[in-house]
Amino acid sequence: MGYLFVLPFIIGLLAIFLPSLYDSIVYSLSEVSIRLDAVTQRGVGFQNYIQAFTEDTEFRVLLLSAIQRTVQDLVVIVIFSFFIATLLNQEFVGRGFARTIFFLPVILATGIIANADANSLVMNTFAASTNTDSVISSAFGSGGLQSLLNLQDLLSSMNLNKTVMQTILTAVDNTYNVVNSSGVQIIIFLAALQSISPSIFEAARVEGATKWEEFWKITFPMITPMILVNVVYTIVDSFTNPQYGILEYIQEQAFSNSQIGFASALSWIYFIFVGTLLALVTFIISKRIHYLD
Repeated sequence: MGYLFVLPFIIGLLAIFLPSLYDSIVYSLSEVSIRLDAVTQRGVGFQNYIQAFTEDTEFRVLLLSAIQRTVQDLVVIVIFSFFIATLLNQEFVGRGFARTIFFLPVILATGIIANADANSLVMNTFAASTNTDSVISSAFGSGGLQSLLNLQDLLSSMNLNKTVMQTILTAVDNTYNVVNSSGVQIIIFLAALQSISPSIFEAARVEGATKWEEFWKITFPMITPMILVNVVYTIVDSFTNPQYGILEYIQEQAFSNSQIGFASALSWIYFIFVGTLLALVTFIISKRIHYLD
């Protein structure tokens, strides 16, 4: 019965995915010409890969930017989803409704609704801003309130590290997309928090543990496996984020410029970089995971 249930996946893997994967590798090593009656290939070895790093300067910028934004979004999304899951795990009136609200973006951010959302005039106005707090400040006019809402000046006055400050500004500037991308992670963290037996916390309180000690000695160690799951999921999900611009650039090379072979090479370079990042992050985190045997 198990094989029967996974049969559609096996058929899709053998009949669609693996042949397409093989063709993509062959195309990346070839110069591909598409005509009305046939597709011709001429082997060029690793020339497309060399061209991507030696001639195509725009791709290198997009690649580094995508990797940097993936890391930034990873940190923000994981922290945000854990924070929201902790809040949703508390007892309060309307908790079920609140959980539904935070998962709705996962359903809405697909298909036609996602395209309509991306073309929304309001969202494009916010996305075009280099600093979200400037948009908020302008809504309240000039004066003392505007200076209070200037987040960049506030962070600068705190003498924070430039990297930390830029990460916070990017997170605020990208709030809408962070919320949209955190629905699944919130559910995973929420399930992990609910799986912790209340008796463990009761025993800790009897021993005189504070809330701070309960978090670092009980809660955090017991959800570390789910942190790894969410990190992997977030990296894979960010891999296809159209806002990074790299996927749009690859599609432009393939279909607008008719460079199928070169675009395939760009795709594999991007895949290798993201796969390397995924393996590196997984290796680092897996060393600090606590499994209860």
